[in-house]
Amino acid sequence: MSEKIVRLGHLKASNAIEFCNNDYDFNDGDSVLYDYTYLDTIEPFGMLMVASKIREMIDSNPDVDFHSTHFRGKSYAAHMGFFQSTYLDYGNHPGEANGNDSYIPITELKIRELRKESYERTEVVQETVERKSRQLSNVLARGNEKLSKYLSYSIRELMRNIVEHSDSESIWFAGQYWPTKDRVEIAILDEGVGIKQAISFNPNLKINDDKDALLLAIEPGISGKAFMYKGRMRQQEEGIWRNSGYGLYVTSSICQYRGDFLICSGRSALIIKDNRHDIKDTNFRGTAIRMRLRVSQINQLSEELIEEIVRDGEMRARDNAGLSIISASKVSRMLTVKE
Repeated sequence: MSEKIVRLGHLKASNAIEFCNNDYDFNDGDSVLYDYTYLDTIEPFGMLMVASKIREMIDSNPDVDFHSTHFRGKSYAAHMGFFQSTYLDYGNHPGEANGNDSYIPITELKIRELRKESYERTEVVQETVERKSRQLSNVLARGNEKLSKYLSYSIRELMRNIVEHSDSESIWFAGQYWPTKDRVEIAILDEGVGIKQAISFNPNLKINDDKDALLLAIEPGISGKAFMYKGRMRQQEEGIWRNSGYGLYVTSSICQYRGDFLICSGRSALIIKDNRHDIKDTNFRGTAIRMRLRVSQINQLSEELIEEIVRDGEMRARDNAGLSIISASKVSRMLTVKE
């Protein structure tokens, strides 16, 4: 029996990716101490991803004694629900804090309850997701209608992906607006099957690993449920909510104009900023996504930006549809990839 100390510092995206990439090898009877002495610079994505990894570590090692130290006094993390989301009984529970016009606390939305709500309101679940995405975007947009439009679209598409593809039991999310940093961030996470498995049902895709899956997932028209096969279109749903494989493409494209986009799934993380693409190693069950926008520059974007992005995507999707096999190597030639 031995005690292992896991020290947590900044809860930023880069630190969260590195934290998840560490090899945590525990034996039955071990004691693990989470040391929060140096906890600082806390951001929504970092909180969600690190908390999810800690839950996974605890759930996967029932015979290990997990405990924590130096967490008292970390008021922001406690208020946002970080500690409670790691099974530590300190601070607010997820969703307990009253979000104001600058933040959304860590919140767990159970998909079972989401479907129940849609049933009780006699609406399809996508309409329920649409309504909740508008509510969240209005909190962070601070009256900026254009920002609210872009946030609402992106939150809706990211949540739809979880409901329709992930097999996850919950949607986790958090957000923050920093006036002094001129930045708004929304982070959304699930603990489901991950991107690679979700799109592997599409026989037109050649996927070698999680990096390939992420590169393919941000391409327009790429879906694990809607694809051309043997001359016929396989489509799970009809109507305005049919799956078209544009959600991640449009959201990542919006962020490239005035911000950045980050998606982690399985063993890889893809960071998109200023038309640069950076691949990092990590180890994360499910999918974690961060989108950030520079608020002051949102008004420079045209009202028709989303429509323009979709039109461009439709042209690229037609190119994809003409291929019998779509590989990540094809996608990477369109990107500036840094590894």
